[in-house]
Amino acid sequence: MKASYIYGARDIRIQEISDSAPEPGQVLLDVTAVGVCGSDLHAYLLGNVGGVVPEGPLTLGHEAAGVVLALGEGVDGLHVGQRVAIDPAKPCNVCERCQHGEPHLCLNLEFLGTTPYHGALRERMVHPAHCCIPVPDSISMAGTALLEPLGVAIHANRLGKLQIGEDVAVLGCGAIGLLLIRLARLGGARRIFAVDRHPWRLALAEAYGAEFVLDARAVDPVAEVLRVTGKRGVDVAWEAAWAAETVDQCVDMVRFGGRVVIVGIPAEDEMKLKASGARRKEVMIQPSRRMKHVYETAIALTERGQIDLDRLATHTFPLEQTGQAFETAATYGDGVVRAVILPNADKYPNALK
Repeated sequence: MKASYIYGARDIRIQEISDSAPEPGQVLLDVTAVGVCGSDLHAYLLGNVGGVVPEGPLTLGHEAAGVVLALGEGVDGLHVGQRVAIDPAKPCNVCERCQHGEPHLCLNLEFLGTTPYHGALRERMVHPAHCCIPVPDSISMAGTALLEPLGVAIHANRLGKLQIGEDVAVLGCGAIGLLLIRLARLGGARRIFAVDRHPWRLALAEAYGAEFVLDARAVDPVAEVLRVTGKRGVDVAWEAAWAAETVDQCVDMVRFGGRVVIVGIPAEDEMKLKASGARRKEVMIQPSRRMKHVYETAIALTERGQIDLDRLATHTFPLEQTGQAFETAATYGDGVVRAVILPNADKYPNALK
């Protein structure tokens, strides 16, 4: 079968590899759709993620959907032909954090697409059955893959502790930022400010529920938020870009005693923060680490039509064009929001069904 490997910055190659058979407790999957995440782009552009350099050629991809091909011994609750969301995190379930109900903080976490664990950008893969979440056929293959970033947004939304009637801001209107906007609207936010540099993403931000869309190239987003709110600021700001100057902007635009949730991953593995503003305002700054216990909620919101994931999948590519997919996403080419790679495009040609 074919798999995509990254060898270094902007060096992606398609190779033939051997198939694997499912062991007890595992399933064999056809991989049907894989979203290109911002952390994947860090690996593509810089050759590392958060300062971690792969030890050798690595298969990326952790936003993934699949179809069950075969069951390993002892697997219950799944059947051949079933569509599943592939949870990329494999917690140990025995460490302190797992025992406290925080598997996303597992001390022994294995995560697809981070060295040394190969990701989902391949035609087939084996995966623990308990990390494969059944989804209804009403959710498309691309939508199933994007349940993972929706889960990230749900977790970050919960960390923000949004209350009905509060004002919020979202800085960075990629897929996760747009989902945060939609969740804030569903959660009863009063005024929603969206900040980005790309007009097509700001247009989507408005469609997802933002009332004030601010082009950071044309206006000072902090000044505009303070103007609209009468210098009070917003109650919650989510940083969903690459955590550069946007962290300080979040602090400057929240009210005294406000909350800032940092979802974006900085390319330089550093965040810039002016201490005086955060201290004087006693701002709560909360980093967000992926997600926990959210797939049921993500599936329900999508199945009921409260969140449109398909609209985010603006571009699809076959596995052979993985390099083109990454380059399109990295350069914000052609109005891309989320590039989705279809490792079995011939077998499952329509990602939106």
